[in-house]
Amino acid sequence: MSAWAWIRLALVAALLGSGGAGAAPLRLLPPDPVYARAAGCPAVRIDVPAATHALPGGVKLSPRPTDIPVGQGDSAICYAYATADMISQRVGVAVSPLDVATKFYFADPARLAAIPDPALQAHLRAHPGYLADIAWARNAAEVSRDRNPRAEPYFDKLEGGEEDASALLYNIDGLCEERDLPSHEGYAHFTARFAALRFSSEVRAPRQCLRAVGATVAQLRSRRADAFNAGWLALVGQRCRRRPLPVPLLPVSYRVASNQLDFMERVEAGRAPHPRQVTRMLAMVDYALDRGRAPTIGYSWYELQERDPKDPDLAADHSSTVIARRREGGQCRYLVQDNTGEYCSRMRAGVRERCEDGRVWLLESELRRTLYSVIYLR
Repeated sequence: MSAWAWIRLALVAALLGSGGAGAAPLRLLPPDPVYARAAGCPAVRIDVPAATHALPGGVKLSPRPTDIPVGQGDSAICYAYATADMISQRVGVAVSPLDVATKFYFADPARLAAIPDPALQAHLRAHPGYLADIAWARNAAEVSRDRNPRAEPYFDKLEGGEEDASALLYNIDGLCEERDLPSHEGYAHFTARFAALRFSSEVRAPRQCLRAVGATVAQLRSRRADAFNAGWLALVGQRCRRRPLPVPLLPVSYRVASNQLDFMERVEAGRAPHPRQVTRMLAMVDYALDRGRAPTIGYSWYELQERDPKDPDLAADHSSTVIARRREGGQCRYLVQDNTGEYCSRMRAGVRERCEDGRVWLLESELRRTLYSVIYLR
């Protein structure tokens, strides 16, 4: 066994406990397998490490954190919550979705090339366009104008992201647990800190050092936002007791559209995904589940809840982790872990009956209508 392999085994033993339940499997899946649907749709369920939900506004903890997933609250970063679930399942520790989002927006992607992991370096060589892909994903992020009329790209006003880019960037600097940087109810734990940073950014902006946020794209930069985001990065650095990742995070992805709106526009233009493409995505979900991985999928939130006619969002782009599969009623069903925190009772008729505290059994036929991407970790 190589010296690097021994070091990795030691790190895993220290992080998760040697041979303990839920330990992250070191084996990597092949980079380019042949995908096929699971014959007969046999039942399978993947365990995702449960996070202890710190409740905003106090020190109380949810008495039964396994009952519901960590909720994104009013944030618009479902991709980070789904990616955090996917990473947590891979490494055996509940990581913070807010840390995932922070790295996606601001981590320096050039640092990936300096990480001395042979599997990661082989992955980067096999995907030479990864820097451009990350830049594209960051440029696709939107800025909310809610209480932000100047559209300053403050961290808590950024919306949207890509799961594969987020997972790849999470190889940088090790993991941060949910208990260190609580994400339940989105940004609710840090409302006062964000207000203070917004106030002080006016004063600190002209005199700041830009290195903390200098590696991101210009769209996520401004004089005030740089000061705000540098302050947030400093807070994350103080709170996170980082640990080395026990395995490299090597995302495999396939998409037929860049997002749900793009998917809808393609359908309306007569360029709907071919059934073979949709079958390939479902085969990738089956492949991941059957090999102990929890994949994430991009689809429409309106599969879960009816659209309010007054809602300006026609697409309702959403991301969830798939954690189980079973056959019932003559077709496959997939259990998606929804992190919105929405009550089952508010979901549309026919779906609310298949909802279990934020985890919803979706029919294969329902997924086929809006599924546009699949990502899993090798």
